[in-house]
Amino acid sequence: MTRRAWLPHLVLASLGLALALVVGEVAARLLPPLAHRVATLRAASEPRGEVHPRGLYRVQGESHWTLTPGFAGRFVRPAFDVEVRANRLGLRDREPGPKVPGTFRILGLGDSFAFGWGVPAEACFLARLAALLDASRPGVAHEVLNAGIPGYGTYEARQMLQSVGPAWEPDLVVLAFYEGNDYLNNGEAPRRRAVVDGYLTDLDGRPGFLSRHSALFALVADQWARAGEKWAFRASVEKTKRILADMRAGLGSVPLVVVFIPDQDSAAYHRPPFLRFTDRLLRGEDVFRQRDELASFCQDEGIGFCRLSPRFENDPGAASLRLSPDDTHFNAEGHRRAAEEIGVWLDAHPWALEGRHPSSPAP
Repeated sequence: MTRRAWLPHLVLASLGLALALVVGEVAARLLPPLAHRVATLRAASEPRGEVHPRGLYRVQGESHWTLTPGFAGRFVRPAFDVEVRANRLGLRDREPGPKVPGTFRILGLGDSFAFGWGVPAEACFLARLAALLDASRPGVAHEVLNAGIPGYGTYEARQMLQSVGPAWEPDLVVLAFYEGNDYLNNGEAPRRRAVVDGYLTDLDGRPGFLSRHSALFALVADQWARAGEKWAFRASVEKTKRILADMRAGLGSVPLVVVFIPDQDSAAYHRPPFLRFTDRLLRGEDVFRQRDELASFCQDEGIGFCRLSPRFENDPGAASLRLSPDDTHFNAEGHRRAAEEIGVWLDAHPWALEGRHPSSPAP
């Protein structure tokens, strides 16, 4: 075909592509579901779109953050209004003191579930656990240090363990592991964070020029990123195992218990068949297969595995344990029930409350 013959076809194809992009851009800006998604993506990527109170965080290095020591303020969202205070270590807890003889100390690690997102500090399951153990084990004083920080994965929890563990001298370490995003967080770790204009900001997740100015490009980039996360899921699971094994080894004889919190997004249990099929293709496995795999791994490594019951998954009453349909963290009742289940598990595994490795002989 001569140049004169194919040139009109090229021009028409270019015009058609340009028209399709314009139509797609208009649809992404005007169609309510697409426009809402774009607005959510942009709000989440901007420092002033941060949902946490301004000044709540400090960053130590590029991949480790805590609360700002001495912070005092209110955390206000549509579903809650609670006070947040931080001690000198940057944790949402009282000031830790010297260990008193006869005291059983528990170090609680994890993300916003351990932190107590949306509830008063005394209502979160770590604080409730101390009270339950005091009642079930008279004569023993139980202290629980809540070192949960919103946004943490297991990688950051290990950093926190290395930071406060030696001074706290725990007899037991309890790690809250959230199925909904901890595999992903660990796969991306170390994640670069900074405080920008008083808000914690993900340096790796800030949108580029096209994402900031094109709604269509922002949607396409988001879907591509989601597919990439699924392709890398198996690697994220294996990395999670390595981090847990490293935590276990670093604790020596001090027991480690993983509290497995199932995905709290009800949509995860109601994915349409076609989307579940594409998820399996991208991940190479079923989305919930890792529950039993992680439990088996923990058993082999001498790590306790306390999996919260199906009442926290998709049971009819599960919604009553969450803050709201839009905020799937536990409410006060959810924390109370979680503490009860953890307490029952600890009672059934005496090695954890005796401060020894499960393979060690009973005293």
